[in-house]
Amino acid sequence: MRTVVCALVVAASCAALAMAQPTDGTPEAKYWSSFRGPQEGVAAWDNAPTDWDGPSGKGVVWKAPLKLAGVSSPVVWGDHVYLTEGTDKERAVLAFDAATGKLLWRQVVPYGGKGTLPAVSDAGLALPTPTCDADGVYALFGTGDLAAFTPDGKPKWTLFLQKPQIGYGFSSSPCVAEGLVLVQFDCLVDGRVLAVETATGKIRWEVPRARSASWASPILIPGADGKPLLVVNGSGSVTAFDLQGNVVWDLDGVTGEVAPSPAYTDGHVYSVNQGSILLCTRAWETPGEVWRYADHQSDTSSPVAVRGLVLMVGSDGQLACVDAVNGKELWTYQIGGCYASLVASGDRVYALTREGTMHILAAERTLRLIAKCDLGEGSDATPAIADGRMYLRTRGHLWCLGER
Repeated sequence: MRTVVCALVVAASCAALAMAQPTDGTPEAKYWSSFRGPQEGVAAWDNAPTDWDGPSGKGVVWKAPLKLAGVSSPVVWGDHVYLTEGTDKERAVLAFDAATGKLLWRQVVPYGGKGTLPAVSDAGLALPTPTCDADGVYALFGTGDLAAFTPDGKPKWTLFLQKPQIGYGFSSSPCVAEGLVLVQFDCLVDGRVLAVETATGKIRWEVPRARSASWASPILIPGADGKPLLVVNGSGSVTAFDLQGNVVWDLDGVTGEVAPSPAYTDGHVYSVNQGSILLCTRAWETPGEVWRYADHQSDTSSPVAVRGLVLMVGSDGQLACVDAVNGKELWTYQIGGCYASLVASGDRVYALTREGTMHILAAERTLRLIAKCDLGEGSDATPAIADGRMYLRTRGHLWCLGER
């Protein structure tokens, strides 16, 4: 009997350990190093929190005040959480201690252009989310300024890309791979995709684009040969580049003023835009359209592809779940107004309303609401997830949620 009990205990311990381990052991997957993380909203960890209440402090590990406006999302590497904030008066990069919320450093980024700054919305000029790696953080602002800092806050370099010619404020977030900061700079004129060396700030390559304005962020996916591809979603096309700047494929895509970034799973890219379609594109073998879905689409929030499903939500709060293989609609759910992108941890999908209510739904073929958790403060930013913790930016604070 004792042997059986011991065996059950060991099995339970192993199961619990397995649940706590990341699905991909690489640092790039383990750390939430870019907008929506390195797996397009799907966390490497499956133990994100499911129970908190902001007003009472339940499930709140720490909460840090923010000085300036912004809707950029937090990113995480090791024991650092990075964030940006900014107005027409000042733009800054911040680093917090992931365990305590202590502000480790704050560095101001000056405007590198001439004349007046771009127009400032209520959200300020810190719309793009920074990206990071073991060597530091790389932050892009709505002014066109790209700046790099070491983990301890020492300036590495700054680069002025140009003043973005775009309405609503420039918001495309960079990502980092193989020593390069990768930027999608789609504007009304002079659009381009470029790669900047993380060590020096020098432009390694840039490719002109004539796709008009878009607010989508690029994603990194594995190519058919396992090498990374940079995929960008713009008006009328979805395009894949290798990390040398060569176009690998360029396909017809969604139309209109594109804001959502693509989702990805199992060799397929899912691009979407309100008033257009959700388009499934095959990224390997013979790239091309697989299916399209034309009912409910995202207009600001980016979709997430997880467990054979694609989920997306519009700013009107209508969330739709479709089959990732054939595009068949499986269910819909009304959550309320939503700008934040969807994220997933294990078998759960997280959808945050503008009022600060998180709807946690099962990633299943039938609708099942797991929980609703309130922050008591509005948010348009996308959560970051790292080993039992969720980091979330609201209009006035940076929060860490989870068990103490």
